[in-house]
Amino acid sequence: MNEIDWMDIPLENFSSAIRTEADGTTFLEWYPIGNGEAQRLMVGLSAEVEEAYARLLSEDDWERFETEGEVPLIREEQRTHIALDLLTLRDLPGILDTLVDLEEDHRRRERDEAERKAAERKTRERVRARERRKLKKLGEW
Repeated sequence: MNEIDWMDIPLENFSSAIRTEADGTTFLEWYPIGNGEAQRLMVGLSAEVEEAYARLLSEDDWERFETEGEVPLIREEQRTHIALDLLTLRDLPGILDTLVDLEEDHRRRERDEAERKAAERKTRERVRARERRKLKKLGEW
């Protein structure tokens, strides 16, 4: 039986890995850990985790991801940052906690943005109404 250390292999490594041959040439190897159903499940999980982070990161966290490749991760109730390509199956509980937290933050940012836009719209409508009243008073409306 082929023993794979599922818990500590970075999720990203299930889909591809850069290999170096003895002569020094490097190449991208697809499915380096195998192409079975279990490995495909891990590839899918890796892609879903990456997509979830991409949808939910704040501007600051997105900038950190772009520059350093790191995403937030809640471990033992402490928020840290870790390189996305180092996340493993062992990190899954922390990933889930982090995604719940990021989703709440994302909803709050969307709500704040909607409130800001509504306030701006209300102000514009008030200014326009004042201008209309002024024009009506002058008989130009």
